[in-house]
Formats: sequence, structure tokens, C-alpha cells
Amino acid sequence: MGKDKTWLIVKEEPLSGYSWSTILQVLWDNKFNIDFKYFHRFLYAMGLAIVTTPLKLTQKLRFHRKIKKTEIKQDPIFLIGHYRTGTTYLMTLMAYDKSKGYVSNIEAYATLLYLAFPKMTKVIIDASLPDVRPMDNVIMGAEEPTEEEYCIGTFTRYGYYTGFIFPKNFDLYTKYLTFEGMPRHHKRWKKKFYYLVQMLTYGHKGKQLFLKNPTHSYRIKDLLEMFPNAKFIHTYRNPYKVYSSTVKFFDEVFAIYTLQKWDKEKMKQDILDNYKLLYEYQDRDLHLIPEDRIFHIKYEEFIENPSEKMEEMYKYLKLDGWEEYKDDIIAYAESQKRDYVPNVHKTDDDVIRRVNGNWDEYREKYGYEKLTPTAE
Repeated sequence: MGKDKTWLIVKEEPLSGYSWSTILQVLWDNKFNIDFKYFHRFLYAMGLAIVTTPLKLTQKLRFHRKIKKTEIKQDPIFLIGHYRTGTTYLMTLMAYDKSKGYVSNIEAYATLLYLAFPKMTKVIIDASLPDVRPMDNVIMGAEEPTEEEYCIGTFTRYGYYTGFIFPKNFDLYTKYLTFEGMPRHHKRWKKKFYYLVQMLTYGHKGKQLFLKNPTHSYRIKDLLEMFPNAKFIHTYRNPYKVYSSTVKFFDEVFAIYTLQKWDKEKMKQDILDNYKLLYEYQDRDLHLIPEDRIFHIKYEEFIENPSEKMEEMYKYLKLDGWEEYKDDIIAYAESQKRDYVPNVHKTDDDVIRRVNGNWDEYREKYGYEKLTPTAE
């Protein structure tokens, strides 16, 4: 389907997986503002939400107490860094380590019913997802790994990606990244997030969790308070490529999630501002993590030798599972080198000027060469 026809897509709208209390809350937060162009998408989401309500209630009745009693015996491994720094590829490789749990698309988009109805949920998610992610052509099956930020959005008002559904109110969801000046909401988010980790731990039968979520880059202090023995993997990438890739990511995801029209120029500025905010918080708190519990990965080095970098990471962080699952991890990495064709992001003068004018200190800090517009 051509890009100009994406407004016709309805089945990929994530709002349908939200609880009714969350649906009503985010609608209230957004003054029930649904653009007429996307009203059919909203109706589809509400219809699916109604159909799945008994399933969601069943899961809550059957599993809520069990989840609350779940003990997290091994603190998670958190993958932090900006959204477009190779986190998905790294997460996909880690998913081949069956000694650990990860968040699949099933758990992310059907958080409130997957425990009670796993087979039915898989059918629903497979039918709802595209074959590949629109922003980077990565396979997007029901069991492929993704971010638990989607889970947060299904049962709280604090999901950052809810801003992709309501882009006119995107600034509100940016506030939920840091909770500055919002102590009551901050406390509630921490409680909800801990419950989510309990849920995922229960669903994965007590395995240690590997959690990929770029929004955690803002929340290192919170994560260490909840999980003092957590380990971290931090990825970073050339900021010119990050900017171009993020613009494409936002464009593609807004197009299939949104219930409102959006201002593309504001979107670009939001990308620039949120990058600075992410690194402000991340760089402020990275020192809180003991050196032997954080591993840094430069995207360009990782893409060149993913298997070698994975082995180095496992050994540095003293993670179990490498010897047992390395053949599967290496085989997938080799297949990607052979078969996967990544997007080529054009670094034109507009990209260079925006990055130089907003991210220059971070470019310099992470050791990337400064580019100059051709017109200068």
C-alpha cells in the first residue's frame, strides 16, 4: 500500500490492546480529540477492545494474585540507548538465548490477555502485524522481540508510544519519560512497572529477563532502586544516522498508529529535543552503575562483527547462556549479514545542519566526525 494510503490501515492500531480504564484515561487526557480522517481506525480499535474485554477480565481474575506474589530472583538485564542504535538487532540475537526471557510482540500488544489465552492471542497478533516493521524491514512476527514500553501503555496512561496515537499531545508523553515535577505520577509508574516485571517473570517461569526499552535511558536511577543488581547494555551510534533513521521511524509509526494529524516540522524538533533529554539523563546517571555491570556497544562495531561483540558482552557481564546458545546466535547473525538489506539513510545538508545545531556536544563526546553542509 502506498504511503499516501496508510490512513486506511486499521488493524495495527495498538489502542485496541489497552484496558478500558486506560482507554478512557488517554481519551480524557486528549479531550477525546479524534480526527475524522482516522475515525474508522478508532472504531476498529474500540470494536476489538470490546470483543477482547472478557478475555482481559479472565486473565486478571486468574493471574493477578499469582503475579503479585511472583518473586524476581534475578534482576533484569536492561538494554538502554537511543531508539535507532541497533537495539532491535541486539535484542533479536539475545532472544536466541533460551535461558532468558524477553518481551515478544504477543506480550507487548496483548499484555492483558496473553497469559490466559496464549494460542488465541498469537492468532490475533499475527493477523494484526505487518510481515516486517515499516521503518526498517525487520521481521515482525508475534513471537519476535520488542519493547516493554508497549506493555506499559496497555494498562497505564504513561506509555510513551501513546504519543504516536495522539501526536497533538506528544509533549505530555514526553513528560512521562522523566516525571520531573510529577512525584505522584512517578511513584505510580514505578509501582506499575515493577508489577509488569513480575508479570513477565511469571510468564517466563522465573527466568532472568532481558528488557529492551530506550525510555529506560531516562530512568537509570529508578531501575537501580527497584533492581539494585541489574546489568545494563548501552548502545550508541553516529548521530547523523540516528537522526535520519528516527525521522523515518516516527513517520512510519505515526502513519499506522495515529488517530490525529501531525505536524512533521514539530515532529522533527521533538526528535532533536528528546535526544538531548535522553542523553542529559543517561549521562547524568551512568556513573551510578558499577563498571562491571554495564557494557557499551558502538553500533558500527557491532554491525561489523555481531557475534564477536556478543561473546565479548556475555563474558564481560558474566552472563550465562553463551556456550549453550552461541551456535544459534551466530547462525542468525550470519544469515542477517547474508540476507538482510538495511535502510540507507541520506545525510543531506538539512540533516547535517539540524544535528550540528542540536547534538554537537554528543557527537563530540561519542567520538564521531563533524560533517559540514556542502553549501558552506
